[in-house]
Amino acid sequence: MKINEYMDTAIKEDRIDYYYRRRTNEVHEILDLLRKYNHKLIGKSDHGEIIFSLNDVYYFESVDKKTFACLKNEVLKIEVRLSELENAYYEYGFIRVNKSMVLNIYKINSLKTELNMRVTALLDNGEKVQINRSYKSKFNLFLKTMNEGGFDNEIDN
Repeated sequence: MKINEYMDTAIKEDRIDYYYRRRTNEVHEILDLLRKYNHKLIGKSDHGEIIFSLNDVYYFESVDKKTFACLKNEVLKIEVRLSELENAYYEYGFIRVNKSMVLNIYKINSLKTELNMRVTALLDNGEKVQINRSYKSKFNLFLKTMNEGGFDNEIDN
């Protein structure tokens, strides 16, 4: 991939034009990264409110009717329902994987099928997340539709 960068002080707004021959997984990931960068959320920690990018989220999780955004090294409480997050960020690679979690598929390092029909997703920060069997078919369909499959193989049924 060839990357050209130009500075033009005469333009009124920064802009990125991205040309591609085929919409591959790499192209999709780059476009998603650019789009997610513009999506900012506000979370609460012990130190106050923090503004963070959607791109930094590994997963959203609901615990005791409270929703949390789990980042690489931080967990922030957010004031958005899990179902709203799932609907709003589906097109950016976020999918429900169990009753209490919406996962960012771009943070998955590998997938492993377990004996109990569940699947374990190993995230690039070392965490393991369970994809329950009732969500597995929707997850497989999601992977297929995410730009020519996203991952090379779907999870075995």
